[in-house]
Amino acid sequence: MSVSNEYGRLRKVLLCKPDNFTLIPTNEINKRALASGQTFTMEDVKKQHQELCDAFNSAEVEILFVELGKDLPYQVHTRDLGTMSSRGVLLGRFWLPIRHSETDLAEKFFISQGIPIFGRISKGGFEGGDIHYIDNETMAVGIGSRSDMEGFEEAQKMLKEGLGLNLIAVQLPGDPFFHLDCVFVRVAKHLCLAHTPALPDFFLKMLKYRKIEIIEVSAEECVELKCNGVAIDEETFMSFEENERVNKELESLGINVLKPSYNIITLSGGGPRCSSFPLERDDV
Repeated sequence: MSVSNEYGRLRKVLLCKPDNFTLIPTNEINKRALASGQTFTMEDVKKQHQELCDAFNSAEVEILFVELGKDLPYQVHTRDLGTMSSRGVLLGRFWLPIRHSETDLAEKFFISQGIPIFGRISKGGFEGGDIHYIDNETMAVGIGSRSDMEGFEEAQKMLKEGLGLNLIAVQLPGDPFFHLDCVFVRVAKHLCLAHTPALPDFFLKMLKYRKIEIIEVSAEECVELKCNGVAIDEETFMSFEENERVNKELESLGINVLKPSYNIITLSGGGPRCSSFPLERDDV
């Protein structure tokens, strides 16, 4: 198993059942949901997560499920565990103490499945929602509310020495855009979703140089996680049903959009990308 890009054909993905899901105030997105008094049932949550699973199944993506832990309300967001590389999993380091034990459970799972572990970050913060392959030699890392320069520098040393990967630090404005994938997600080689006011000029210039077209996503849409999807391949993109405007823009460009209902789980601050950890993608 290996991953070295964001849009090669997705073959295997790691998910986590949402049985412990609840809203606790850890970011501006879930604080807003709590303040609004929105309610839901666990039946509703499980139904939406099953729709996500069904959508992956419809695209012939194999799903593995990590073991559930106790008192881990956001374990459903497996992306934040770190990233898969060409030589195994790089386990990150959660900024929030309430999520720290998720990494131990994931490490145990990967070992039990014979999935190699390339390394584990031991300092600062380094979360998967901030990690984005630009190409197979370049990785962008959001620096803000959850990943910091201490975690970045440790990862940079490991990945440069072990894989020849160059890491780029992308400064983010912070909450509610606490991860890079709140404001930037690759759809295909020459297409992405982005909220450009939240991204630094050098990064936007890099996208332009690489001829990556941008579908602009508004600040309010990003707060509703409407930038947060995941490519199945260059022709198929996992979004969600309630993301109507972005879905139409993608479809107008010939992209097949998968649309599970997901507007309850997004209240926590995570969308389909946050809820999926790619384990295997084709090289591009």
